[in-house]
Amino acid sequence: MKISLSDQPSVRTSLFLFLIVLGGLGFCTQDAMTMNELIRVKAEVDKSVITIGDRITYSLTIEHAPNLKIEQPGPGANLGQFEIKDYTIHEAVEKDGLISQAFDYEISVFDTGRFVIPPFPVAFAESDTSKEYQIIQSEPLEITVNSVLGAEDNEIRDIKPPLEIPLNYWRWIIMGAVALFLISAILLTIYYFRWRKNGIPLFRREPVRPAHEIALEDLAALKQQWEVLFHEEEHKQIFTRMSEILRQYLENRYFLKALEETTSEIRHSLEELDMGEDVRLQVMGVLEFSDLVKFAKFIPTEDDVSSKIDSLENFIHATKLVFENLEPPKGVDVEEATSTPELEIELQNQDDNIGK
Repeated sequence: MKISLSDQPSVRTSLFLFLIVLGGLGFCTQDAMTMNELIRVKAEVDKSVITIGDRITYSLTIEHAPNLKIEQPGPGANLGQFEIKDYTIHEAVEKDGLISQAFDYEISVFDTGRFVIPPFPVAFAESDTSKEYQIIQSEPLEITVNSVLGAEDNEIRDIKPPLEIPLNYWRWIIMGAVALFLISAILLTIYYFRWRKNGIPLFRREPVRPAHEIALEDLAALKQQWEVLFHEEEHKQIFTRMSEILRQYLENRYFLKALEETTSEIRHSLEELDMGEDVRLQVMGVLEFSDLVKFAKFIPTEDDVSSKIDSLENFIHATKLVFENLEPPKGVDVEEATSTPELEIELQNQDDNIGK
């Protein structure tokens, strides 16, 4: 029997609906394929089996077409029961016509069992101007967390017996060293006083250098260095060294605690000395200008540096102690004068005073 489509309206309608559904399925399949080519999301971990408290790296890689707008995942992502310890964003790179960017999460969990990192949602739009976002998700990942305790560790064990205290050799070594030190100190003291009784010094004493010699020697070294330091803009270092030379000279010459005192305290100490007003003002001028450079960050000129160095040198020359050789009286032989018992006793007493 021959059936005509024109004679059967229901058949024509069914055929039309079938073609529409088939076209829709083909359109959806084409859209899914197109979307899969435009963006892909991949999730992976470096370890799927860990011990409690260990850290693992959860990596999320997003590959998308250059024209897509991607909302980057942040550090506050939901990764189930895992805590995010660190978060790293890698630079985006272009690969096979797609933009690829990786995001690493360093995560950890403090419980045992099997845990699932849920799918990671990524929002994207078709262009930078579009406000209609779509969501694509990664695959869930399963992580196994084992305990640090083995089966044997969970069993109740008997109490361990008391430990025997081993012999402490170091204690005897230290006690022997202390005893040897005390014996050596006693013998050295006896030996020292016996030498002193015979008038022979145990150690040679170096002659004490005059204060002005030390200060002028240090000042000469500063003169050779200050121009280089000035061009390097090390003004504070120049005047710090100048202040140290002056304070050390005051300690050695006048027995002041100048290195420990402030500038105002040094002023009061100098007022108690038999020193001329001009000399005192010269000293204070160097100290106050040095404080201005060190603490107020004042920038001096080359003339200022040269002037203060000259002032310091003039002060040292003006206040230095001059040692003169005493000439023996006329008619007295030098060897006889220096070999008399009285002079030997006097020299010995001076030696003892210096040693004290």
